[in-house]
Amino acid sequence: MRRSVKWTIAAAAILALLAGVCRWPMASAHVGVELNRATPPIGLHWRGPARVTFTLLPWPTLRVIGVDLLGAGGRSVLTAPEARFPLSIFALLRGRFVPLGATLESPTALVDLDAAPALAAERAVAEDLGGDSGAWAHMRLRGGVLHVVSASRGVDTLIESLSGGLDWPRTDAPLQFSLVGAWRDQRVTVHGRIGNPSDALTHRATGVALKIDSQPLRFQAEGVWSGDGETRFAGTLSADIRSLSALERLVGGEGARSLFVDSFSFAGNAQAVGEALTLSEATLTASGQKFDGALTFTRQGAHYAVSGTLAADQLDLDPLTGPLPALLTPSGDWSQTPFAYAPPANFDLDLRLSAARLVWRGHAIEDAAGSLMCKGGACSANLLDGSAYEGTLRGGLSLVRGPRGLTAKATIALADVDLGAACADFGWSGFHGRGDVEADSRTTGFAASDSILSLAGQAKVTLAAGAIDGFSIEELLRRGQRRQIDVARDFTDGATHFLRGRLRLTIADGVASIDEGRIEGPGSAVDLGGMIDVVNRSWQAQARAVQADAEGAPSPDAAHLTIVLSGPWSAPNVSAAPGD
Repeated sequence: MRRSVKWTIAAAAILALLAGVCRWPMASAHVGVELNRATPPIGLHWRGPARVTFTLLPWPTLRVIGVDLLGAGGRSVLTAPEARFPLSIFALLRGRFVPLGATLESPTALVDLDAAPALAAERAVAEDLGGDSGAWAHMRLRGGVLHVVSASRGVDTLIESLSGGLDWPRTDAPLQFSLVGAWRDQRVTVHGRIGNPSDALTHRATGVALKIDSQPLRFQAEGVWSGDGETRFAGTLSADIRSLSALERLVGGEGARSLFVDSFSFAGNAQAVGEALTLSEATLTASGQKFDGALTFTRQGAHYAVSGTLAADQLDLDPLTGPLPALLTPSGDWSQTPFAYAPPANFDLDLRLSAARLVWRGHAIEDAAGSLMCKGGACSANLLDGSAYEGTLRGGLSLVRGPRGLTAKATIALADVDLGAACADFGWSGFHGRGDVEADSRTTGFAASDSILSLAGQAKVTLAAGAIDGFSIEELLRRGQRRQIDVARDFTDGATHFLRGRLRLTIADGVASIDEGRIEGPGSAVDLGGMIDVVNRSWQAQARAVQADAEGAPSPDAAHLTIVLSGPWSAPNVSAAPGD
């Protein structure tokens, strides 16, 4: 008898176990109603699943085949071939299917950045559920795909291999999410928190936090979000853009290298209204260069713009601009390597910059103020004011890429500067004196070899009193009256002193013509003429010297001397002969 009872109990246990692990079919329509009943009123609802089974062990769970979450207008926003919903035991005892969470296998989600779910007018959450969020309480995604679209922004992209979770235990509790996926072969992780989603969807303020981490970008924001009238955010924001070109490729752009720095970071107090974001008390760091100031970011469709004012104690341009393109080959020819720079077509920049000390390739400018602008694929950098070589310096550079290549325009203006110190900075220490320089140039081409053919512009130099070391024009004139000038012997010592000078050049098709050139000083006056062939890197110029009085005025019976400079820049031929 006892043995029979034992076998009966064992059989009952086995049957109960089998019943617990067995998948029992359920009515799909009824399950769909229960899922929607437990869904927070955020404008989303579940379509009746294709097939549903129920298992009791190890935990009461609904296994659903064919999950479809619909948004406004019946548009599908999330589908999954299979999902599991663990159920509340207490609700199950009352005959209710109340999910405690969900696990979605290989789901596909659609996020339309131009449309946000609207909170339902009436809360449909049953009072006996205590405000639980049902399937949203602990939702897990495994191997999903996120399809992000925006017609206004021109966005249509996929994030694949998406895994992670979303936790929203109560409708009045914070929503937290953590996701990781692959976006255009880049691993991207996203962590976020919304203090009260119900407040956010009913245009009330709520706390938010968001963190995005990928190889080209690290972004973090925390503050208060409000959708009252138009989207608003107030808080702190920071971004570390490790590669702007890689980030542009990540969001679907071409990813060409910009004229300026490719990596930078910024942080500050943020105020966002609509499509505009302003950073105050901001810190910007680019290639080790630190700036303080304010920035404003705006967006119009797929077009972005940044404007603001930044200041630095010391600014070194070398790490910001990177190496200059090689204009000449090792053999001395103009390089045929194409210019790599491509101005951004969908990104505008308007920055006002200042630095107590500006350094570029060892040359320093004090109290520099300038601007950096990019608009419509054209970029320009301008030095509006600065002190250099005991005078003032202004200049600018603009670049535009077009069908004929890269068009570059440059200007420079030095006023009352120590030209001797400037020449020494660039390798020639034989000049002494002050003066003014004004020059502009323009060129177009795909590489230095064809750009130089279109080189055009003009230059003007005005000299105050000074001297040129190495030879004395006055002494050469006296020697020329007695004998033939020997260049190798006579152009080795002395100095040519002058009281004033002027030089004017016109550049066209890569050739610079000396329109006017004259140096006047005690004992001599010199007129310059000829041309400088920049394309072929050669000279064809002459200096006609005449004896003069102490003020530089030619004497009636003065001696004359003509000095001719011809041949290549690297080894020019210098000759001298008595003048007419």
